[in-house]
Amino acid sequence: MKGAIWSTLFICLFTLNSALLYAQTHNYEIRFSNHVIGNVTAHCKVNGASRNISIQSNVDMKLLAKFNLDISCDFDNDILVRSKVIKSSGKDAGDNKTIITQREAKNYSIVQNGTKSVLNTTEIVHSVGEMYFMEPRQVTKIFSETLGIFLTLNSLGNGLYELLLPEGKRNVYKYEKGTLVQVEISQTLGKAYIIRV
Repeated sequence: MKGAIWSTLFICLFTLNSALLYAQTHNYEIRFSNHVIGNVTAHCKVNGASRNISIQSNVDMKLLAKFNLDISCDFDNDILVRSKVIKSSGKDAGDNKTIITQREAKNYSIVQNGTKSVLNTTEIVHSVGEMYFMEPRQVTKIFSETLGIFLTLNSLGNGLYELLLPEGKRNVYKYEKGTLVQVEISQTLGKAYIIRV
């Protein structure tokens, strides 16, 4: 009898723990002119009220561009507490560009390549990195970890969302049944696509 009680208690605790700790990984190809030029791996790990999102991108367009992008975001109770972005050309560590966003008492500090600025907002609730894991229904303003600023997000209907970037550029995110399946990226040389595989 005692063994059955302990077994039941163990199963209940294991089930409760599993509900509080889970992870998702999504893989994408980056395409330009119908050629695969890179990949994106997006990973989200949830542990109770804490959530970590990490996104690794690798792009190799031969003579035009080659870089790696690593994004890490930590959330607590659905509020961004820290993000770190490292963009590297893969040539030498001194070539890396970083941007760190850190929540402080009444605002966020942003350190971009050693230069510090302040973002006067008390809470960042939505970030671009989250768009790999959730459809941004009813979200109109979203924080860009890679730029350190808020961007406008417009719903175009039918699971399409337009992210307005500086200099008049835009990216269009496409969702099917709440899952991100494609991102259309505006580039100087044409459009690139991030496609779920």
